[in-house]
Amino acid sequence: MKRAFFILIVLLLISNLIIAQSNTDTIFLSVLDCREIAYAENYTIQTAKAQYAIAENLNMSAKTQYFGQFNLVGHYQLTNKPFQVLSDNLFMPVVPFWSIDQASMGLNPNMLENPLLNGMVLNPLTGEVMTDPEGNPLFFFYSYLPADQMKFGTHHNFVFGPSFMQPLYLGGKIRSLNKIAQSGKEIASYKMNIEQDKEIYKIEQAYWRIVDLQEKQKIVEKYLKLLNRVLYDVENLYNEGIITRAEVLQVNVKINEANLDQAKVNNGLMLSEMALCQLIGLPIESKIYLTDTPNDIQALPNSDGSAQLALDSRSEIKILEETQKLAIAQQNMARSRFLPNAALAANYLFINPNPYKGFDKSFGADWTVGISMQIPITHWGDRFYTMNASKELIHIAELKKEEAKSLISLEVQQAWFKYSEAVKNLSLNEKSVELAEETLRISQDNFDEGMISITKLLEAQTNWHKTKANLIEAKTQVKMLEVEYKMKTGQF
Repeated sequence: MKRAFFILIVLLLISNLIIAQSNTDTIFLSVLDCREIAYAENYTIQTAKAQYAIAENLNMSAKTQYFGQFNLVGHYQLTNKPFQVLSDNLFMPVVPFWSIDQASMGLNPNMLENPLLNGMVLNPLTGEVMTDPEGNPLFFFYSYLPADQMKFGTHHNFVFGPSFMQPLYLGGKIRSLNKIAQSGKEIASYKMNIEQDKEIYKIEQAYWRIVDLQEKQKIVEKYLKLLNRVLYDVENLYNEGIITRAEVLQVNVKINEANLDQAKVNNGLMLSEMALCQLIGLPIESKIYLTDTPNDIQALPNSDGSAQLALDSRSEIKILEETQKLAIAQQNMARSRFLPNAALAANYLFINPNPYKGFDKSFGADWTVGISMQIPITHWGDRFYTMNASKELIHIAELKKEEAKSLISLEVQQAWFKYSEAVKNLSLNEKSVELAEETLRISQDNFDEGMISITKLLEAQTNWHKTKANLIEAKTQVKMLEVEYKMKTGQF
């Protein structure tokens, strides 16, 4: 619900911006506006969200492995020859039922006492039972089983039907697989946060660059007004013959330099606006104006504890922690290869030729239920090697985590030093501007009284313009480094 509400707010914001653009041809944006639009429109952020969605679906897929699977199985086989039960024709003696021992269902051992009654053939000369070359007694009657008639099967063989397979115990493979998928999902989430932070950092850096150029644009316009006023005064003085033509040309040179600076600022501003539009997902030809100014400089807290704050908040550390969990799950997966596997299988199969009806060309059906088990016996050390490899993965994850902690602590300290230096530089530039403004006021008064040359006045104006531009750069630099410090400490 919160996500849907957030998307609705962003869409309303974008629609209002589009309406504003159609009405005024200028979109007014704050830093927060740029962030909100980027969350919904930035290409890199949208890609990161899609990658997280992939990991989320894979995690849901892993959970389904706990449940049994229903399948429709089928098999068709084309055979060349039918099965033949007998290799040769077979003659089977026919004995009366009283010759069979009912207890053992074998031949009655006393049947030789009355062979004629039991169907045996007697030699008319000796009266003894006649035998075949193998010593078996001969009987009056035999059943004839021709070998070529004892065939079954057909060229076309079918087996199909529904099947169900339920894993009972796989040595912890499924549980480990789910832990791996869960860690993969968490890693994708933290990577999405990192990509979002990187893009927001780029956007805010681009934002303050534009603000810097917007403020410089105002300063150069004021500078041009000052120069044009001086030009008006020196032309009057030249017309009255008080000064030379060279001094007029000197002012014109300064005006041309200021016009060139103004063109550079305007071109840089246009390109920077296009870059910001591309980053936040607006059409690059959109006309934008940024409403935030660098005048409100926040005093960041002391750096004590900021390194620990970064270690507790940074997504990079969270990723390495999840990587450790993933390595442990992989080790458990390797350990499961030493353990037996058991599964329950149930099938209902249709078979043609029909084995339940003399293998004729019809479909027979029957159900089967069984449990299969696989116990590993020997593996020539394969499982031991993979187990050792998984232990090294855990060790590598621990080393990378410790390395990342030291690097992040260093980054935080560097960011703090840069921000502190920028604040001091800002204070210095503010004093320089104060001095330049006072110097310009005095120089203007002295020039009006004819006490200094035009060169001295131009120097004062140029110095004023330079110090004002430096002050703007110092302010925007503080804002940029403030953003960098917040990103390094995980405060985005």
